[in-house]
Amino acid sequence: MVPSYTSANGVDKSNQNSEFLEKKNAHLHNIVKPDIPLDDVRNLTEQDISNDNTFKMKLINKIENWSPLTAKYARLSIFGCKYLYKDVLVLLSAYKKYYTSDLSSLTYAELELKYRLPLQLIRLTPILIFWPIPFTNLLLFPLAFMFPKYLLSEQFWTDEQFKDYWMKDLHKHFEHNIRVFEHLSLMAEECSDDMLLKWFRVIECLGAGGVCPTDDIIQAIPVFTMFPYHFSTLPRQHITVLLKMYNLHRGWRRRVRLKNLAHYIQLMDKAIDSEGGPNKLKDRQLQWACMFRGLNPFASTRETLVEYLENWIKISSKIDNDSLSCILHCQVLLALNRPENDVLRKTE
Repeated sequence: MVPSYTSANGVDKSNQNSEFLEKKNAHLHNIVKPDIPLDDVRNLTEQDISNDNTFKMKLINKIENWSPLTAKYARLSIFGCKYLYKDVLVLLSAYKKYYTSDLSSLTYAELELKYRLPLQLIRLTPILIFWPIPFTNLLLFPLAFMFPKYLLSEQFWTDEQFKDYWMKDLHKHFEHNIRVFEHLSLMAEECSDDMLLKWFRVIECLGAGGVCPTDDIIQAIPVFTMFPYHFSTLPRQHITVLLKMYNLHRGWRRRVRLKNLAHYIQLMDKAIDSEGGPNKLKDRQLQWACMFRGLNPFASTRETLVEYLENWIKISSKIDNDSLSCILHCQVLLALNRPENDVLRKTE
């Protein structure tokens, strides 16, 4: 049995220690936080994550004095894990709603993460597999931060890496956008006479390097209900380019997967509109939404991004199940000649 601690002046502090422990236990009992339900992750706000004053952060602040680079990657690891944990909770909530009802019950944040996060978790698979092996973390961490695009999810990226990687993806997609427009122009010759005038007005505007008005695109939507723009009649070559443009694999059931993607994009558009419009989105959400829809978000102000997304949703709301293929071509019709995308054209 360990004897009680006695101070230098001979006073026995065993009673004082026991009282202190009782108070401490009572205090800890009162501040224990309940489990965070899947449907409510408001307890983990960005402010709570950034205002971390734990022992780990204090230690990192001390490390920064003699090795700023080490402290930088340590912060990325800590905050990345917290952001990833928060996003995984939202993803689990999305799957729970999806299996109990349907996709229409999901919020925009849940729809976005359901589309993006699973692929990013696959990137983390090698690290999660080899992490339990002793001493592998000495190699995994440097290797992961050397190749963050392939071994880490976006939660562990810096702002510079976000811009760099997203711009590379935009360059790649813009090349496919041009090919899609070329196919649309060639297929215009096969349209019926009653829709030729409205559709050629859109094609000629884009071919001349202009930005097509939203109202003209809406008037031309019926062309996507007929040959050759309907989902069932799109040429195989055009289907392949659309798959490349949206970074989908070119295997089996290509038309079905494109149609499911079009439904999903329209669901995201409806969720944005029902939650107050694009102006209610956070900056990173707004940037990704515009990038996914073909616009360079890094050469635009927030007001421009909001206006672009509002025009997109205006078109999306007029598209029905019969003209659903139109939504896959909207980024070509809306963003091909936007001045924000000039940097993509110059580096082609």
